[in-house]
Amino acid sequence: MTDRQMRLMSVPDSQRSPYTTHGRSEVRKLVPRDARRILDVGCNDGAFGAALLTAGPEGREVWGIEPSPADAEVASEVLTGAVVGTFPESLDRVPGHFDCIAFNHVLEHMVDPWNALRVAASVLTPDGVIVGELPNIRFLPFLFDLGFRGRFEYTETGLLDRTHLRFFTRSSMHQLFDEAGYEVDSLTPVTAMGNARVPRLSRAFSVVARDLAYLAFTFRAHPRPTGHAAPT
Repeated sequence: MTDRQMRLMSVPDSQRSPYTTHGRSEVRKLVPRDARRILDVGCNDGAFGAALLTAGPEGREVWGIEPSPADAEVASEVLTGAVVGTFPESLDRVPGHFDCIAFNHVLEHMVDPWNALRVAASVLTPDGVIVGELPNIRFLPFLFDLGFRGRFEYTETGLLDRTHLRFFTRSSMHQLFDEAGYEVDSLTPVTAMGNARVPRLSRAFSVVARDLAYLAFTFRAHPRPTGHAAPT
């Protein structure tokens, strides 16, 4: 067990985030290698950002914003800095502009993710990008439960996390970024059904079922140049 995990275990459950630490290697691949200043929105205990610091160029900074005080305290020990709060309300407590802003399973928790993305664009450097991951509501197990069992039951975490305010498919993800003024560089399905238990069968099924087989999508996008209208 790492020191970070031991610190979190010592915190009362009432003060801890319900979300597990995650390095998110599939999202880290989307972060520009030369990005020197990164903001991790909803940084949890800092595992994702710490991995970016280790792999980054000399002098890289990774800042975090995290609503859980316990997680933010732990993150502050492994990141350049971390503040307790939400985005974009706490943005003024994080200095400067950023080459990359990460939203890992964060936008779906927001009342107004469109505004959050527009604010993010205002603090990106000229070549800056956003990266992250969003859950896919067009996931076959969910559709089966909804269509055949009539079930739509919220849980503590997962696709029907009780704090999710927005739900997305591939199409509506594109629409979100477009309406917020971004051009999508990549939108890739990840976490296929049965991936860990039966990887070969999972790969075969995902070829046939496509988006229905995947729990989430990773994304990378950049702000649309000023004066360029969205395609119709």
